[in-house]
Amino acid sequence: MSEIRRRRAETDAQRARRLEALAVQLADREHRAAAALAGASGARPRRRGHVLPLADIEDEARRLEVWRARVERLEALLDRTQRKRETRAKIVLGSTLLAEARAAPDDPLLARLIEILDRRVERPKDRHALAETLGLPLAALPGREPPALPDFDAMAREAMNPSPRHGGRQQDARRT
Repeated sequence: MSEIRRRRAETDAQRARRLEALAVQLADREHRAAAALAGASGARPRRRGHVLPLADIEDEARRLEVWRARVERLEALLDRTQRKRETRAKIVLGSTLLAEARAAPDDPLLARLIEILDRRVERPKDRHALAETLGLPLAALPGREPPALPDFDAMAREAMNPSPRHGGRQQDARRT
């Protein structure tokens, strides 16, 4: 059987050092996230008014726990803001390219744009949306013909005519 390792009890000095190191890490994370958020939004960093100030929490472990939650919320806000900015940049880039391509239909930019989309966009649903919404000549699937449909008339005739291998009788599918 494997031996279970037990951790030695933490002394007060060790606990204080560990909590202090955690506080330094949290302060650094909070500063970096607040500065990045301020840079992303174009505003100066601001102090957020919290329901319970950290100074009012007496238990050091609880204070760090609350602080960690606040920092994680701030980092989540930063991530969401960055995703919004990236999405906005993509929309502006796409609309700018399309406006330029539509302004001069003979411009090689439109041909190049269609070639890039034809090469890069693979999902039929996305290709259809591009072709329909933007009026671009994109085939449903690049370089592939759509699959041929079966001959439904022949299938119907075969189903209606008695099969010679069953002795001229049709079998009811429900009885099998």
